[in-house]
Amino acid sequence: MSYIGTTLDNRYEITEQIGSGGMADVYKAVDNVENRTVAVKILKDEFSQNEEFLRRFRNESKAIAVLSHPNIVKIYDVGLSDEIKFIVMEYIDGITLKDFIEQQGVLRWKDALHLITQILRALQHAHDKGIVHRDIKPQNIMLFTDGTIKVMDFGIARFSRVDGKTVSDKTVGSVHYISPEQARGDMTDERSDIYSIGVLLYEMLTGKKPFDADTPVAIALMHMQEECVAPRDIMPSIPDALEEITLHAMEKDPARRYQSAAEMIKDIDTFKLDPTVVFGYKDVVNPAVSAPETRYFNPVIDKNNYDYQNDDEYAENDYDEDDDDDDDDEPRRSYVVPIMLAVTVAVVIIASLVIAYYAISNFGPNATHTGNIEIPNFVGANIVQVEQEFKGKLVFDKTEEYSEEYDEGIIIWQSQTGKTVREGYTLQVTVSRGQKLITVPNMVNKDAQIATSELTSAGFTVLPREAYDDNIAKGMVIRTEPEAGTEYPEGKEVQLFISQGPLETQVKVPDLKGLTKAKAIATLKENKLNYEVQDQEYDGEKGKVVDQSLTPGTYADKNTTCIIYVSTGETQPIDLTLRIPMPNNIRGSYTIDVYRDGSVAYTKTITNAEAVAGGTVSIDISGKKTERLVVYIRNTETNGYIVYAKYDIDYDKEEINLNGELNETDLLAITPPESTTPEPTPSLPDTNIPTQSTPDTPSQPDSQADPTNTQY
Repeated sequence: MSYIGTTLDNRYEITEQIGSGGMADVYKAVDNVENRTVAVKILKDEFSQNEEFLRRFRNESKAIAVLSHPNIVKIYDVGLSDEIKFIVMEYIDGITLKDFIEQQGVLRWKDALHLITQILRALQHAHDKGIVHRDIKPQNIMLFTDGTIKVMDFGIARFSRVDGKTVSDKTVGSVHYISPEQARGDMTDERSDIYSIGVLLYEMLTGKKPFDADTPVAIALMHMQEECVAPRDIMPSIPDALEEITLHAMEKDPARRYQSAAEMIKDIDTFKLDPTVVFGYKDVVNPAVSAPETRYFNPVIDKNNYDYQNDDEYAENDYDEDDDDDDDDEPRRSYVVPIMLAVTVAVVIIASLVIAYYAISNFGPNATHTGNIEIPNFVGANIVQVEQEFKGKLVFDKTEEYSEEYDEGIIIWQSQTGKTVREGYTLQVTVSRGQKLITVPNMVNKDAQIATSELTSAGFTVLPREAYDDNIAKGMVIRTEPEAGTEYPEGKEVQLFISQGPLETQVKVPDLKGLTKAKAIATLKENKLNYEVQDQEYDGEKGKVVDQSLTPGTYADKNTTCIIYVSTGETQPIDLTLRIPMPNNIRGSYTIDVYRDGSVAYTKTITNAEAVAGGTVSIDISGKKTERLVVYIRNTETNGYIVYAKYDIDYDKEEINLNGELNETDLLAITPPESTTPEPTPSLPDTNIPTQSTPDTPSQPDSQADPTNTQY
């Protein structure tokens, strides 16, 4: 079923279909409340009663609803009524990553990493929310002209978890990008998405999928059992370290893969700073199959390029000390028992003294004890509520500090917990002031290095992102996200979009319709597109563009030829024959008037109706495009007239369609009796039929004239 032309919830006016999947169709629509273009995903009718598809559809709406990230498609509304189930999302004016890969063939590794990093950030956000996508593939990723991506289609994402892993009751996902554990139907977690990312990166770098076969089953088996061809064997220009990153993400054992998207991003950032870095993943032995005595050491690293700040894990003191000479241990052991005994005795004596002092001070004759209280753990509780509840029992010595984790007024630290104290005890607590908000400064058109320094000094973490821009010079800032002027928590990530200059290979096709030929040609030249002009018969303004060969808003390679069709200012009318059926019992003489836009366009006189009874009356008509014709019939003896029929004419398609039904009943009502011999009656002038100014308002009360008889 097509929903084009319908309005959902009295709000979303659907204008065109822009996509179709196995589960749902996607339409472009106008949100009449917010006055914006949106995308509406509607579950197909055949799946509206299928519980599995309903579950997936609800899953997608729930998944996107809890996510808020610049690289994840936004959701605006959800409708899950019995009649129709739909999701309203942001409209993305771009192409799929699949289309982009097909256009480019092989991507430059810098471009591939630019796109992959954005996808990883989106996934890290989803994983932090407990959502695993499970269907990462280029068809589910949209690409804007500025190089920004949006991850979409969370239809098979899962929320429920067992021991921190997502439960999978069946194999899901697209077979070319499916992880081995998904192919087996095992439990899946965030690392399954990492595997799919590795496959996607492999495809972008080599132009080939790592595993391909004639059947989905064969491909799935390859994911589980076979090793892929090394990327550098296909494209030797790929750096060694980038091959390491790709294959590490594609490890068949989840335990040997990147354990998070953030971990993979860290390696990518390291590689960008030093493309000669050696990660050593190829040399790492699988702990799961290693012998128990196997030892692991840090890989061989280029000391000139390695970051020693992160090398604590491999410090010299980490080696096993059991290899020391046992002969040296015995003398040292002789002192252990006496020392431990002395310490124990000292602890017992001190504890006894403390207990005695506490007993005398609290229960002796001079004790001032009024009651004891065990200090609960207040961390996470509201300070106002705690003070009210423990008023008169505890005194709270409060300090405040900003906190990213706790809201304002929440206790984030206390000096004691679980200790029994006397009432009136003073407890030191730290109360959250909430997140410290800082205004994001305007960085537009600033040098990227200067902008990074200023944002860092302001208290933000900077995430540089590359984007193409035709107006901002390379190396300068296009925008920030959040945008300038936004109050944003201190320490949070601010995305800094840095211009890479104009997009090198493709341009966006402009909309040329309605432009003059000269203006259209100039516009194509400005957008680095070639042109060809063809005249077209069209009832529009002469010299204006009425159509174009390249679809506006899509992307085309530079110097692609776009054919523009220019109106000649007129079209030739098309001749058709209107055949009007007559009832069997008609008799007498009649005048047939055919009206167009309130005026008589065609007239035909029938002097002997018996000759056409049960047949048709033919009238030649001529016109352009579409119109509605209204047929009036007047009996020349009784002078009665009626609206007999309405016809919708499409001259371009050469189609004539009856609108409604023939008014045979009223025609027979104005037919004279059979015994009456009608006298010849001259036809009335056209201006008297009907008697009113237009046929839409005839003078007879029984008229069925159409008051809205207009061309459409």
